[in-house]
Amino acid sequence: MKNIVLYILLLVHGIGVCQQTGQFTQFTFNSFGYNPAAAGSNPNGKLESIIGFRKQWVGFDYAPASNFVSANYTIRKERSYKRWHNVGVYLSQEKNGIFETVGIYGSYAIHLPITNKYKMSFGVMAGVQRFSIAKNVLSEFDPIYSTTYLGSFYSYPDFIPGIRVYSRKMFFDVSVQQITKLKRVQGDKQIGSKSILTPHLYVSYGRKFAFDGQWIVVPAINLHTTVTAIPSAELNLMAYYAKRIGVGASIRNKDFISGIFQVRIWENVTAGFAYDYTINKLRSSAANSFELMLGVTPLFSSLGSDKRGTSVAKCPDFDF
Repeated sequence: MKNIVLYILLLVHGIGVCQQTGQFTQFTFNSFGYNPAAAGSNPNGKLESIIGFRKQWVGFDYAPASNFVSANYTIRKERSYKRWHNVGVYLSQEKNGIFETVGIYGSYAIHLPITNKYKMSFGVMAGVQRFSIAKNVLSEFDPIYSTTYLGSFYSYPDFIPGIRVYSRKMFFDVSVQQITKLKRVQGDKQIGSKSILTPHLYVSYGRKFAFDGQWIVVPAINLHTTVTAIPSAELNLMAYYAKRIGVGASIRNKDFISGIFQVRIWENVTAGFAYDYTINKLRSSAANSFELMLGVTPLFSSLGSDKRGTSVAKCPDFDF
């Protein structure tokens, strides 16, 4: 069974021209990972850092896994209402069977007021991707061993542009990943055929509603697609109580349903957990996925007038 899985994954990697980019159930938590223009739109702090881990198909050998670490810093003068800037870094790792992709990016974003309520930001990530295949998984007698490059190589430059329109009550994001259509090849180094990374369009929208001074409800939607693929839609609904605890649910197409729990541990630390259950035909063998995120906004975070602290979701669109 293990060899069958490896052959299938190699075939997909070899002939694929529409590789799926990484995605997270808590897409409002990791908005910077989807759209570089989202960095710096939080009025509650200058420095933000998030780490995340996602494991799919728990119990399945060589199942997909995603990790990331990000940090961004807002450069804004006191009482500045014309514009401000943000710089950041984003490191990601994707494992899929015996394949591994590592991305290293730097980011820049500029934020401009367009009305007294709404602002617009433009951002871009620029970086490099490293592709590799694990040697210790394959037997030296396996036919794959002699026909596939088993080292690592880099592909660059990779750009991710994005735009965000937002206020204290809503956000609207548009970004494109793999816009440069890089090839998984470097000189004579390649894995499988010379597959091309297809551009992916991401569109997100969310809005905050407050009730009774204690409850905040945030519905959001995330759409992403390639030129040829059927769009994937994820609907997310979160409810936050007393700006400390958040619970929610999400559904992605007809494939997954998810439960989400978030909690503000300390004044500047927020943790999030998501559990996905497969509802398509793969549920008997690949039913479970989980996701963990931890966000920190140390030293520079403004807690506002609310002595209980800031919202669990530290996006600007969640703060009145």
